[in-house]
Amino acid sequence: MAAAAAAAMAEQESARNGARNRGGVQRVEGKLRASVEKGDYYEAHQMYRTLFFRYMSQSKHAEARELMCSGALLFFSHGQQNSAADLSMLVLESLEKAEVEVADELLESLAKLFSLMDPNSPERVAFVSRALKWSSGGSGKLGHPRLHQLLALTLWKEQNYCESRYHFLHSSDGEGCANMLVEYSTSRGFRSEVDMFVAQAVLQFLCLKNKSSASVVFTTYTQKHPSIENGPPFVQPLLNFIWFLLLALDGGKLAVFTVLCEQYQPSLRRDPMYNEVRARGAVGGGGGRAAPRRRPPRPVPTVPRPHRPALLRGAAQADGFVRRLAREPSEQPHGLLGAGGRGQSGRQQPH
Repeated sequence: MAAAAAAAMAEQESARNGARNRGGVQRVEGKLRASVEKGDYYEAHQMYRTLFFRYMSQSKHAEARELMCSGALLFFSHGQQNSAADLSMLVLESLEKAEVEVADELLESLAKLFSLMDPNSPERVAFVSRALKWSSGGSGKLGHPRLHQLLALTLWKEQNYCESRYHFLHSSDGEGCANMLVEYSTSRGFRSEVDMFVAQAVLQFLCLKNKSSASVVFTTYTQKHPSIENGPPFVQPLLNFIWFLLLALDGGKLAVFTVLCEQYQPSLRRDPMYNEVRARGAVGGGGGRAAPRRRPPRPVPTVPRPHRPALLRGAAQADGFVRRLAREPSEQPHGLLGAGGRGQSGRQQPH
């Protein structure tokens, strides 16, 4: 009984101390807000920094973090990018020194600060690099998937598709990645490249050992892209290659991968990255990992429309199809494009 009573008293005392601390932070915030509202930005910024180091020296890490976060948001709202970015970095410093565990609430706060930073500022680059390192929890990975997803969504809104694509690849949001790629393709790409946008993403998801997201991004993209006919099979040989590849991996028939690469070599030559993936063996079950490409696919010349494969369903049928191809070479080699090409010369106009 005595021990229980002592524990209850200690808990009540802790709650009272927490309430006093929150009240103190709120009073300080009120004074600092008044200084910012008056336009005393420099003085307010220096006061924020002074209070941060005071709180940290007293091991009041949560209070320091909350104060810096609210201060950064306040400076952002007044267009004070440099001061806001500086306080944002102090938020990260408090997380690092306190060894705080990763939580969704913290990741969302960091993503909010990132979204308010000037997209062209070097401070933003430093902030996101440090935030991803903290979110990895010392595991050596490339950052928490949820933080990558939040960053990807922000960059997508900014129409920074290349950077958004990179972060989607390191998240688990295959559907979001596909929707972004549809917009990227229709707004910035050529009609002849609709298959290349998703093929690169699928192969790189596979290199990162994320097969579930690879399947989701392929299915969602091919269903939602306005220039892709209902399939499978598809008009574009490269899409058929990806479809057969995913089916082969589902069935555990990795030997089919070599046959697929041989039969679809004309389509795979369109981008050196495809053969790089093959050489590293990542898609075929090896341990390699290709670095994400940060530029849009290149336009390529068109060739005559290839024969469309017969309608196939299921991994077993796909396996039989590629084995038949290995025994009986097709009458006409697969072209670089499907029916979306526009002849032998010239480039297509973007959508």
